[in-house]
Amino acid sequence: MSNSELLSQQQQLSPKDKFQIKVVMTYDEIASLCEQLGYRDKLRLAQLLIQLARKEEETQNPQSRIESNPKNLSKPQNNKEVVQYVFERIVKLKPSKRSTLKNSISAMFQFQGGISDAEQERIISELQRLKYIEINTKNQVNYL
Repeated sequence: MSNSELLSQQQQLSPKDKFQIKVVMTYDEIASLCEQLGYRDKLRLAQLLIQLARKEEETQNPQSRIESNPKNLSKPQNNKEVVQYVFERIVKLKPSKRSTLKNSISAMFQFQGGISDAEQERIISELQRLKYIEINTKNQVNYL
């Protein structure tokens, strides 16, 4: 009996009986069914599969992910490296207000355990001191 026949039989069962049937599908069967989806559903499915795979990889290999991250900022680094790292990312994002700048910096460190407000302010002050950015009285960020 093919999986498609099993699926049609499963649709005829009552909700109580459905949990007792386990359908095993091959990759090719799933791929052919996915081809029938619209582009939005394909994108949603792709996103779901990536999230599930990352979660599974994290649980199976937690150390390899941490060790392979070259910009792991949870380890103590000198101030210049952190400020340079933040500046390289900020230049691409170009937040226009101080609050957006702080949010952007916070997001950069969210996977390393977060960053305190005091540390964010220290990085912003250092960016200003090095003349990478300027924040005017209206809290608007200018890039120098």
